[in-house]
Amino acid sequence: MQLKAIATNLIKFNRIATLLAVGITVSIGLPALAGVLWTPGKSGTLPRNAVVGGSQNGTKLYVCQAIHDGEYTPGKIAAPNYKYCYIPWGGKEYHYTKYRVLTGNNWKWINFQSSWKKLPNDRVWGGNEDNGKNTLYVCRAILSTGYAPGKYYPPNKICYVSYGGLEYQYKSYFQILTAK
Repeated sequence: MQLKAIATNLIKFNRIATLLAVGITVSIGLPALAGVLWTPGKSGTLPRNAVVGGSQNGTKLYVCQAIHDGEYTPGKIAAPNYKYCYIPWGGKEYHYTKYRVLTGNNWKWINFQSSWKKLPNDRVWGGNEDNGKNTLYVCRAILSTGYAPGKYYPPNKICYVSYGGLEYQYKSYFQILTAK
């Protein structure tokens, strides 16, 4: 009986050690952080398994985040064609050469429902705003040329997407990124 208990505990330990060894964040009490892996990028480079968030004019857009006003904000990158992570903020589009790109293949986009009392538990963290008081999540909305990833700000229930130097707001007809 003791051997069985030791073997069970060893298996649990090995799973946790493996998750930590490959850099996967294990979290308690923070929705959708477990398994989220943001990988550093710079000047148009993309890590392996970068998450596609949409496309514009036939060019793939990947989910990225950059530090703006001291906090991570999610946005889009069209690497290697463009060298920047573009983020929506304050009515404008900002771009950064230092950024992180969401990686992995365990994600799915779900249509936002205005009737939601709260967001799905498996939503994907994208950053923070208001000195860490509000969490941002990854969303995407349809621009004239296809889906573009951006930030979802829960207090307003709005998905913000940048394009052509401006920030666009979507109160309906957008999607939230969730873990499968």
